[in-house]
Amino acid sequence: MAFKLPRLEPKKFLALTSVIGGMAMSANAWALPSFARQTGWSCATCHTSFPQLTPMGRMFKLMGFTTTNLQPQQKIEAKVGNQVRLFLPRISQFSVFVQASATNVAGGQQVLGGSSATRAGGSAVTSNNNIEAPQQVSLFYAGALSTHVGDFMHITYSGGGGFGFDDSSVVHTHAYSLGRNNTLIVGEDVNNTPTAMDVWNTSTDWNSPFYYSDYTAYGSVPTSFIGSSPGAAFPLIGVGAYVADIFGANRANWLYFDADVYHNSEGIGTAPNSGGAFNAGGTNADNVPGTNATGNPVYYVNSGQLASDAPYIRLAYQHDWSKWNWEVGTYDMWSRVYVNPTAPAGAVNQFDDYDLDSQLQYLNINTNNNLTLRVNDIYETQKFADPTLYGDSSVSSGHLNTLNLSATYWWHDEYAAQGGFQSTTGTANALYWGTGATSANGHTALWSSNGSPNSTDEWVEASYLPWWNMRFSVRYTMFNKFRGLTGATAATPSASKFNTVELLAWFSY
Repeated sequence: MAFKLPRLEPKKFLALTSVIGGMAMSANAWALPSFARQTGWSCATCHTSFPQLTPMGRMFKLMGFTTTNLQPQQKIEAKVGNQVRLFLPRISQFSVFVQASATNVAGGQQVLGGSSATRAGGSAVTSNNNIEAPQQVSLFYAGALSTHVGDFMHITYSGGGGFGFDDSSVVHTHAYSLGRNNTLIVGEDVNNTPTAMDVWNTSTDWNSPFYYSDYTAYGSVPTSFIGSSPGAAFPLIGVGAYVADIFGANRANWLYFDADVYHNSEGIGTAPNSGGAFNAGGTNADNVPGTNATGNPVYYVNSGQLASDAPYIRLAYQHDWSKWNWEVGTYDMWSRVYVNPTAPAGAVNQFDDYDLDSQLQYLNINTNNNLTLRVNDIYETQKFADPTLYGDSSVSSGHLNTLNLSATYWWHDEYAAQGGFQSTTGTANALYWGTGATSANGHTALWSSNGSPNSTDEWVEASYLPWWNMRFSVRYTMFNKFRGLTGATAATPSASKFNTVELLAWFSY
């Protein structure tokens, strides 16, 4: 039996997994090898390509990574007051990911401004060809910890950045039969990333492009608070619960609700915004603070140091029919962030994020071809503490809107074509988004004269999987607008100077 579930008759669950699994056996892909070893399934059962999930992959995640068709445990009982049960999986739950990249930015790294410390941990980079081998090494301990408890623990080493916990979670789940065509899954979890527990690829932690180099210009496009706080980016911890009701004929309807509360997991400290934003007092990209006109210190904005609990909710609906499944949903987060992350004195900025998203997926198990279309639109409202006193914003309030449209097509388990359109628009804010850094060639690097976050780009990517645990990709990103920059002037480069070519490689074991 794939799952051992309370109150769920084996025949009924077999019917459920057969319906979903029949849709899932598509497209050669690779995921955590520890999951493949635990379940005995092909990676393509749960993924079209990592990290994109099929309906069976969503079910596996909803069940807290505990599914196995192997003998799940050895029970060792000893009389030490009470019986003691020890769960000992007979397969390795460790996996390793190695990522490498080579990057070319049309205008060279100097158009991105600052030093390379936040990108590669080295001295200033002025070239436009940069190789990271490895860029990142990730160690996973993932799978069933007991019959109803599973984990996804992700520790990452990045060049010059040391070790850190990336997006990780521990989950406790139960499934209940509510009738012939109705299964209810209930879970409680601890995680360190908003949207980490989501099971669709429209949310910020799992959305496309799924991986990019540390030297890409895309990494310097402004983003929302929820978009800039995944995994190791900020020291957050969240506790939450979710409910998934799978109902109707062939259990073709999914209704999902998740609620979490996040707070700081490592107290108060400094953490640069992954969107590349710092205010006017910051001297460079190394998080060296300066002072504003009144002599007050100024700091990175969106530092991730929460001033109070940050609630997060997710609501989504999925419908399955024939070879298709379609999802529509929303996720929202309300965050209060200290202006001064090192010595909070009551000054707080406010970031409220509201999302609408949808995903359409086609899976053909006969030809091993699949197509996934995604749209994600996040609107963030911003309220700032007194700008004249703290100097981290030019306005008292503003907004940021990020739109991400993307599509992925896999052909015969081996070749993929991907592409998308991304748009960032928002309130011009010279202190918040930054202005005025000058590069060696005399151009104002990275920031426009009015502090606009507005950026748009299109990207295309081709991928090849020679084996299930190896992937090679090439991506080209073309910018029409970059942080307010369009055509070249005497002081600023054109948006095309930020166009980026990336060669990407993933290996897993």
